[in-house]
Amino acid sequence: MLDRSKLTAQLTGLAEKLFPDLKDTSDLSQKIWKQICNDKNFLQKVEQSKSIFLVPTWQGNLGEIFNINSCIKEYSVLSVDGSQVYPDRNFSGANCFLINLGTCFLEYSNKSSVKFFTEPKIFLPQDFFNIHDKIQFSRELVDLLREGLELKNMLDLAVNFKLKKDFKDMLCFIDGSLIFWFLESKQKEVKDLFLNKYLYYLEQCYKNNILNAGFISFPKSRELINLIKLGLCDFKNSDCIQCKKTQNTFACNQVDELIDTSILRTFLKKFCRTTIFYSRSKIVDDYDQHLKPCFFYLNIGPEIVRIEIPFWIAQNSDKIDLICKIAIDQCTKGGGYPVVLAEAHEQAVVKGPDRDFFYHMIQKIGIEKHKRFYFSQKSLKKRGMGI
Repeated sequence: MLDRSKLTAQLTGLAEKLFPDLKDTSDLSQKIWKQICNDKNFLQKVEQSKSIFLVPTWQGNLGEIFNINSCIKEYSVLSVDGSQVYPDRNFSGANCFLINLGTCFLEYSNKSSVKFFTEPKIFLPQDFFNIHDKIQFSRELVDLLREGLELKNMLDLAVNFKLKKDFKDMLCFIDGSLIFWFLESKQKEVKDLFLNKYLYYLEQCYKNNILNAGFISFPKSRELINLIKLGLCDFKNSDCIQCKKTQNTFACNQVDELIDTSILRTFLKKFCRTTIFYSRSKIVDDYDQHLKPCFFYLNIGPEIVRIEIPFWIAQNSDKIDLICKIAIDQCTKGGGYPVVLAEAHEQAVVKGPDRDFFYHMIQKIGIEKHKRFYFSQKSLKKRGMGI
């Protein structure tokens, strides 16, 4: 059980660290942001810098703000989400896992419609061995497979909807990033297998002119703060490695506790977006130019969100405006979060009773096949505590 009195004492002692006073740091970041926005040579400094932190480039003027006319009445939006049940290491004899896909399609028009879909898919760990003998099964592979299935299902449904009916203003909303940074550290075989699949689905969206965008709520990104760090740098051409060899103190460290939304909240008003930024993540080098992820920040009212789009969409201001209008309308209807993303998640999530049913059916079929099952003592202990 949780000792609440001890917990309270510890939290009280950590109060200053949990809730630091960042006013001075915030004031400094605002000052430097204004300076770099007015510096005509700052983009050149960014491109020539040898920083160890991730900095983007951008379209147009760094500090440019765009007002969004949030009124939109007719559009369609599609989202696919997924959840998984991993193989249970405490349950011998049931060597499989489940990925459940949930879909929500919303059409707003004179004939508005709502469509929900769920599709469970069962896989065996050895399926990965058949793909490549150097790939070892892990829970991470289940997550990567789920990501690809979400993109594939989204593409298939979007193409199908477009064939059945001309949805002029249809958007596919993805919950999360289009920058598959989590593949950077994976072994080459895993990276190549999954990245090539992801990019293939995005390429098909491009060829079929299917608008798609990644929606990131409460983003923790620091790329804009990293631009401020460059603005604080004492050197004409930033070189972090050399700087750390020769210096004892670093001016750029002053804003380390901030994230992008810390500075955005000071100037990005409701229903406004930033300029378009181009990601320079290492993984982006593997994308074709028209698929390279770009991003912007949008103030939807309750919060500032990050929206990521492929390069081919980022070059069309009308498409960007449409995405912003749909995002604002969906968040307004959803009380701060897009309805379509929330509903797709509800369709996808595998709750406790469903998880129990999954394992119950495995046991039932196994008994019919005269197979034995073994539960770990830890698992059995959790099912019933004795005294």
